Amino acid sequence: MSLLRCPAVPGQRRFLRAVALVGAALAATLLFVPPRAANASTRSTGAGVQALTFLHVVTPTSGPDITPYLADSAGRQVLLHGAAAVGMEDVAYPNANGGPAIFPVAPSAYQGRCPRASALIPQPPLCEVQAARPAFAQSAAPGSGDDFAQMRALGFNVVRLVLNWSQLEPTAGTYSTTYLNRVAQVVGWARQQGIYVILDMHQDQYSRYIVPAKKGTTPPGCTPSGGGDGAPAWAVQDDGKPGCAMFGIDELNPAESASFYNFWQNAIAAGPQGQAPGTGLQDHYIGALAALARRFQGDAAVLGYELMNEPQPGSIGSTPAGNGYQASSQDLYPFYTRAIEALTGVRDGRPTCPASAPTSLSGSCAYPQLASVNRQQIFFEPLAYRNLVDFSVQVSAPFSSYPNLVFAPHVYTYAFTVEQDLLGLPAKPGGYPPNFTFGYQTAESEAQAMHSAVLVTEFGDAANTDPTILANELAAQEATQTGGTLWAWKGLSNVAGTCWCTRWQHSSYQTTANGTAGKGNPKSVPSPVDLLIPSRQRLLMRVSPIATAGRLDAYAYDPGSHTFAMLATSTMAGRRGDHRTDTVIYIPSTVHGAVHVSGAAVLDSVVTRSDGSRMAFVATTFPGTGGASAARYGVTVGPASASLTARVTAEASSPLQPISEPVARAMAEDALNTEAHSSNASVRSTAQLVQGLAGIVLGSTDPNGAPAS
Repeated sequence: MSLLRCPAVPGQRRFLRAVALVGAALAATLLFVPPRAANASTRSTGAGVQALTFLHVVTPTSGPDITPYLADSAGRQVLLHGAAAVGMEDVAYPNANGGPAIFPVAPSAYQGRCPRASALIPQPPLCEVQAARPAFAQSAAPGSGDDFAQMRALGFNVVRLVLNWSQLEPTAGTYSTTYLNRVAQVVGWARQQGIYVILDMHQDQYSRYIVPAKKGTTPPGCTPSGGGDGAPAWAVQDDGKPGCAMFGIDELNPAESASFYNFWQNAIAAGPQGQAPGTGLQDHYIGALAALARRFQGDAAVLGYELMNEPQPGSIGSTPAGNGYQASSQDLYPFYTRAIEALTGVRDGRPTCPASAPTSLSGSCAYPQLASVNRQQIFFEPLAYRNLVDFSVQVSAPFSSYPNLVFAPHVYTYAFTVEQDLLGLPAKPGGYPPNFTFGYQTAESEAQAMHSAVLVTEFGDAANTDPTILANELAAQEATQTGGTLWAWKGLSNVAGTCWCTRWQHSSYQTTANGTAGKGNPKSVPSPVDLLIPSRQRLLMRVSPIATAGRLDAYAYDPGSHTFAMLATSTMAGRRGDHRTDTVIYIPSTVHGAVHVSGAAVLDSVVTRSDGSRMAFVATTFPGTGGASAARYGVTVGPASASLTARVTAEASSPLQPISEPVARAMAEDALNTEAHSSNASVRSTAQLVQGLAGIVLGSTDPNGAPAS
C-alpha cells in the first residue's frame, strides 16, 4: 500500500525551523552553563502535598506564543498532567439491555473498602481504601485500592473524573444527592493527594440505554450496536431508529444520531420537569451541570467542568452523520453558550430568558443563571470528528466572554486518525496527519481564535504501542507546552499490551462497551491486583515544570537518560525562601540527577518527599540590567545531553506555530484523495467510501476559506 507524504508545515516554516536548529547547539552552551547550586539547600522531609488553589486563564498579548494558558494566583504558568479516571462510569456491558449499573453509587460502599472488579466492565471501581490516613501513609502498591495515592506516586496533578448524566439525574427532574455525595467523596480523595479534578460530563454514543438492535432487524450493512454511556433512559428519543453501526462504525448509529438530533432541538423530555430549569432535554442537562456546579463552585480542588465528552451531530436522515461546520455553529456552540450562561451568569449583552422558557435556540436571550462559577474553568470539546482528522470541523470564533475557558480536544494521532482507524494503514509519521505535533498545533490555532487555554483531555493508545505512540504524544505535548489526561487510569484486559490504561488487571473475559455480547466466560473473576504497566511507568513518570515563574519558553524530558532541560523568561524577581513564587519542578522517584540552575534564577531548595520524589524550587532574580524587562534562565536535571539542550534552545527560539483549519483540511483531503487512487484495492475502496462520508461531514466548501498562500 502507498503512503502519502505530506509536509509537516508550510515550506517557509520548515526553513525557519532549520535555521533555528543550526544555531541551537551554540546557543545552548551560552545558557546551560555549569551548575550554580552552592547556596541551595537540599533536604529530605516528610512534607505533604501542596495545597490546591484556584487557577485562571492568562491571555498573552505579545511574544512568540500568544496561546492562553493556565496560571495560579502568583501568576505562575501551570502545567497539568494526569489521566482519566473511569471507575465511576455508568457504562454499557454485554447483554445489559438497560439493566442496572454494576458498581454501587452510595459513598458508604467505598469507606475503607473497594468493591470487586467485574469482568463485565472494562475498568475497576474508583477507590481510596486508606483515605483515613495521611496522604503519604496511603499505599501506592498494587492491589492497595488507593487510586489517588497511586496517581500521586506517578506525579499526576490532575484527574479527569468521568461522570454520567444517567446517574446524576436517573429520574427526570430529580438530581441525585447520593451521586453528588459520591462525587464529593472522590474529590476529597484527590484533594488529599494534591490532585486537581475536572468534572467531566461524559457520553459515548449518547446513552447506554440505546440497546443493540436484534439481528435481522437492521438495514443492510448496519450491525447491531448500542450506546456506551451518557444520558438516562428517559432522555433517549431515538424516533424508533435501530441501534446499529453502519459500515461497522459505532459512531454511525441511527438511534444515537436521532437521539442527538432531538437533544440539539431541546425536545420535550419524557418525564416531569421537577428540579430542572425547563422542560426540554437541554434544560434537564444544563440543570444537571448546575447541580454539580452549585455543589463544587467554592472548591479549589475542582479545576472545572467539562460540558460534554465527544459531542456528535444529530441526524434523522438515512445516513447518521451531519455537516460538522453547521452542527458546530448551529447546535454545539450555542448549547455551550447557554450552559456557560447558566453556570456563570455571563450575559454578553443579551437579556435573560424568562424562567418559563429558559432556552432560546435562536440566541435572542441568555440562559437564566443557575450557579455562581467565577473562579473555575469551563472545559469544552469540539465535535468528535476531530478525533479522526486532528483538526476541528468548525469555524473557531469567540462564543462567550467568560474569562476562564479551556479548549479540551482529544488528540489520538495514529490511534484514531483516519488513515489508521478507517483505512487500516500503518501508524507512523509521513502520511496523514504528518506528525505528532500536528494535532496540537491545530488546537493552538483554534484556541487562540476562541480566546481559551488548551488542555487535551484524552490521548493515548494500547500499551503495546507505547514506543511509537505514547512516547511521541508526550514529546509533542512538551514541544507545544500542552497539558493532558491520558485515557485511561485503570483497565481490565487479557494481556497488559492491549489495555488502554496505566494500571492493568487481568481478565480473561473480553467484554464490550456497547451492549453487544462479549467473548469468554462473563462470570470469570478478574485479578484483584492492579499492575503498573512498565512502559507507562517509564514514560509517564517525567520531570515536569508544574509552575513556572515568568514565562515557560521550552522544556523536554528524555526518558532514556532520565534527564531534563528547560528555559524560561524571568519577568520579576522572586523571593528566596517563598515557595509560593518559585518555579516548581517535579522530579519523580525514578530520576536521581542533580538540579542545576543558570541565568536569571537561583536554586532555592530541593525537597525530597516521603515517596522518594523531589520538588525543586527555583527563585528568579532581577530580570536584567540596563532597563531590561525580562531575562532568560535555565534549569537542568541530570547531565542533560547537548542534543537535549539544543532541542530546548531551538524550541524556545523558534516555537512551533499554530496550523490553521484551512491548511489542515487541505492536507487531509489531499491524503484521502491519494488513498482513493491507491494500488491496493482494499485501501482504495475504503478510501472512496470515506470520501463519501467526508462529503457529508466537510461539505463541498470550507467556510473558513482557502489556505493562505
